[in-house]
Formats: sequence, structure tokens, C-alpha cells
Amino acid sequence: MIQFANLYFLLLIPLIVFLFLIRKNRSVLKFSSVKLLESAGMRKTVKHKIGKYIILSGLIILVIALARPQLPQKAGPASQKGIDITMALDVSGSMQSVDFEPNRLEVARKTMEDFIKGRNDDRISLVIFAGTAYTRVPLTLDHNILRESLAGVHSKSVNQDGTAIGMAVSVGLSRLKKSDSASRILILVTDGDNNAGDIDPNTASQLAKDLGVRIYTIGVGSDKTIIPVDYFGQTRYQQVEGGLDEELLKNVANTTGGQYYRAKDPQALAQIFSTIDKLEKSKFQQDNFVQYHELAYILIEIGLLLLLAGIFIDKYYFVQIP
Repeated sequence: MIQFANLYFLLLIPLIVFLFLIRKNRSVLKFSSVKLLESAGMRKTVKHKIGKYIILSGLIILVIALARPQLPQKAGPASQKGIDITMALDVSGSMQSVDFEPNRLEVARKTMEDFIKGRNDDRISLVIFAGTAYTRVPLTLDHNILRESLAGVHSKSVNQDGTAIGMAVSVGLSRLKKSDSASRILILVTDGDNNAGDIDPNTASQLAKDLGVRIYTIGVGSDKTIIPVDYFGQTRYQQVEGGLDEELLKNVANTTGGQYYRAKDPQALAQIFSTIDKLEKSKFQQDNFVQYHELAYILIEIGLLLLLAGIFIDKYYFVQIP
């Protein structure tokens, strides 16, 4: 809805109309007779009034411009800042296990992508790890690039096999330590125990606590790890030993004020991310501002054009008949 910053200027409009009507009924020059002009075929018609009414319209529009009409734009919070999130995804060979359809890694990727779609105001980075860890995408609000990069992750994205949980946490913290966000979290998704890397997960979690970063750890997979193996052109399935070190993941989460979750099926994994999404909501200031688009400038242009056109029509285009 249009509003006026200087509403009182609109009171001039009735005055202008009143003066216009008074002046219209008065002639500046008095003629004893206009019969000579009328005999020449000149008559007072509506068209002889067009110029005056255009001038009146221009004056009214200029007065409206003085009142500064404004069109409100979209309202928004006075200041807003989302949460900074690092997502660390295990891409080791065991994530190819087919106990999740089609495998653990694909389900984890899809679930993380759905989580990202709901975090429009948050900066998110992506860390992937196996026997070592590295940053695939730094903190960004460009979630399209983030999702595209996530879609390209596969089990060969890290060329060193193993599960370096301590390294994953450490690299994730390097993305968050310079952040000035009021809330910073790290979500770590893995299906193994720490068997690689030079950094102890407990040491890394203590560093996270010191930095004020909460870690949510998610253990992925059922109680059986079944890996597809290429055997002379045929796919066979092999059950492998080993699995989650749940005590370690619980300790990493608890040390930082986060939480450990176990996802034994795709539905449970989706529910876990939904729970984290609800727990970690971005907080915004409640005081809202509204931006306004000033309409006065365009009205001034229109008003001046009408004035010029009206003066030309009234004084030069039509011969005035008193």
C-alpha cells in the first residue's frame, strides 16, 4: 500500500483546484464583443479547455510528489546472521556397503542435500574424509555450488583408504575457527572407527570445545557391512569385519555439547538430520525494517511534462476565445 512521508502537502490540492476554478471564470482582458472572432468560425469548445486542465493535472501531480508517496518493499529483519555449519562426510570404502539402498554413501549424500535445502540463511562448508581429510567446499551461502560438489563425491574422492575421524574434525574446525557466527556446528557422518590420520579424535574434540563448536556425530549403517566386489566381471558381495566405534563418537559429541546419533536405515538417517535441523535454528533480531521505493521522482517528471504540454496547448495551439 502506498504511503506518504509528507502527507500535509496534499492539503494544497483543494486550494489549487479552487484557484483554478476562480481564475477560469475571470478574463484578464475585457472584450466588448467577440462576435468578430465568432463570425470567423472560432467557437469556444471543450478543446480550448484541454490545455488548462492539463496544467491543472500537472500542478496536482507535482503537489503529490511533494507529499513523497512511497511504495513499501519486502520487509526483513534489521540484522540477520545464520549458523555456520561444516558437514564432514566419510567416503571410505565401507561406505559402499549395500545394507542401505543403493549404498550408505549415496543415502548420506541425498540426506545431506535435503538438509542443505532447508538452511537458506546458513553458511555451509563440506569436508570429505577417508584415510585423510580435506575441504571440498569452504563456508559459502551459494548452496547450488555446494550441492553440485556434494553430488560429485564418490568413494575415490580421497585416494587414501581408512577412516581418519580426528583429521576430519580438525579440518572441519579450520573452516569454523575464524567464523564470527554466534553458533557454529560440525556434523560428522561416518560408518567406521578411527584407524588413520595423525590427529586423535579426542584431542580434536577438546579443541572444538575450546572454540565453542558443537559436534553432532552420526553413525551410519546396520550391524552388517556388505561390500560389493568385482570378481572377474561379476559383482559379488563380501561381509567385512569392523564397524562403528560408538563410544568414540559419543565422547566426541558429548565433549563439545553436541549429540551422537545412530542411523541403522535410511529413514533413521533422514530423521536424525531433521532433528538437528530443529535443534540448530538460526536466530534473528525481531525488529524489522521496511525498505521504501520513492515515487516522487517519476511524478515530478510527469508533472513537469504535463505543465509544459498544457502551456503549449493553451497558449500556442488553440486560439483562446474569451
